[in-house]
Parts: sequence; structure tokens; C-alpha cells
Amino acid sequence: MKRTLVRLATLSVVLSVFGVWFAARKTHAQPQLGFGEPLCISSVPIAWGQFKGGSQQAGFAFQDTAGTLRFITNVPCNGVPQIALEIRRTK
Repeated sequence: MKRTLVRLATLSVVLSVFGVWFAARKTHAQPQLGFGEPLCISSVPIAWGQFKGGSQQAGFAFQDTAGTLRFITNVPCNGVPQIALEIRRTK
């Protein structure tokens, strides 16, 4: 009786190890999107100047040659974004 319980316990451990091993072999990472053409393209006019950076709170910042800063927060697909804030330099 004791031998039977030991054999059953050993068999269940071995089957569990093989089951986990076979399940782990089948798991793999899914391919990421990002190859090929982008899904969304937005255009910014050259007159807005050079890109200066971006943050979650302020959005993207551009500065032209006159010193004007333009911030955009909502970037649409296939279009020109609206300016959320424009700061102009005065003399």
C-alpha cells in the first residue's frame, strides 16, 4: 500500500513537470506592430520652426526664427494639428 502511494506521488510529480514544460514551450511573444507604414501621419508646417521637445502636460513645442513658441496637445491623423498655446516675443 505504501509503495503504491509513493509510485502515484512520483508519477503525479513527473506528469506535472512535463505538463508545465510542454505548456511553457508553446508560449511566445506576439509580434509587435510597427513595421512598414505608420498607421497615423500628422504634418506640421515648416513655418512653425524647430521642434523643441514635448511633455505629457504641455504637448509638443515648436519655436520659429522670430522666437514664437507653439504648443500642440491633440495630434490628429492625416492633418495639421491645432495650436493649443502660442507665445509671441515682443520688442
